[in-house]
Amino acid sequence: MKLNLTAVCAIAFTLAACSQPEEPTPVYTTPEYNKFGSPSCPAGTNLDTTEEGQTICNSVKS
Repeated sequence: MKLNLTAVCAIAFTLAACSQPEEPTPVYTTPEYNKFGSPSCPAGTNLDTTEEGQTICNSVKS
């Protein structure tokens, strides 16, 4: 019985190790708005728009 459990665990571990990892979810910061409603982003980020139309600060890749 212990041999069967060990074999099942070994197979499950092997399959889990070979599975595709999830794509990382990007983390965006929200821009700050001045009193006129103009967005601005901190240094190292650019003002960008997502596919859904949301205004975000996207980090600059070097």
